Amino acid sequence: MRALHKVGLIELDDVPNDPQVAETKSLINTGDDVPGRDVPIEPFTLEIPAQIPVPVAEGVTEQRPLEEIYSAFNIPPSPFAAEKLLKVLDGLLALDANTRKAAVLALDAADESWTIDDSVADATIKVQALEKAKQQIMAAVASAEQATQQAIIEREQVLQESVARIRQQMTDLEALMERELARAANEKAESEHQARATREAAERETARLQVEIGRLEEIRRIFGTPAA
Repeated sequence: MRALHKVGLIELDDVPNDPQVAETKSLINTGDDVPGRDVPIEPFTLEIPAQIPVPVAEGVTEQRPLEEIYSAFNIPPSPFAAEKLLKVLDGLLALDANTRKAAVLALDAADESWTIDDSVADATIKVQALEKAKQQIMAAVASAEQATQQAIIEREQVLQESVARIRQQMTDLEALMERELARAANEKAESEHQARATREAAERETARLQVEIGRLEEIRRIFGTPAA
């Protein structure tokens, strides 16, 4: 990447200002004609795609009160709720199953305001409500997982497109750098050739003039006045 910076194609924050680099970069950015550059290269910009939010499960509340669930499913009140019967059974845990059942039936017979069937019916419809609540929870999870999977697929597609675009930019920049290096090498060789040709021409010309000077000096030696 520092090689790209040296020809002014990208910026590196930790590289000091260099007039030569700035001059080269200015030449590239202004679009001046440069021998050997026939393909325009856009300035390098790294595009970061916007973050795709990953959805989370909605509609799932832990420790949701059972009364709230029953109310959502419109469970009617019962003369003797299943929870009351459960409390009675909990109080009779010291007895065996048959004795517990007989004790509850005795309570039922002694109180005409309710029957054991009321508690059984209440427990049945509440079980159905809780099963439906479980189904809703699993449906919410399935929906969230599906949405998350779709978001991941879309994010991966965006990533692949970004990577391909960045790689193409890097390829273009490498090609431009190679052309810049080749141009610089050609200009250096041409400059050296011109300097060498100038020196050789100067040597030939000074030699020719020296010959003429020698011929002219012959006249002075023959006809010149001797020094006192």
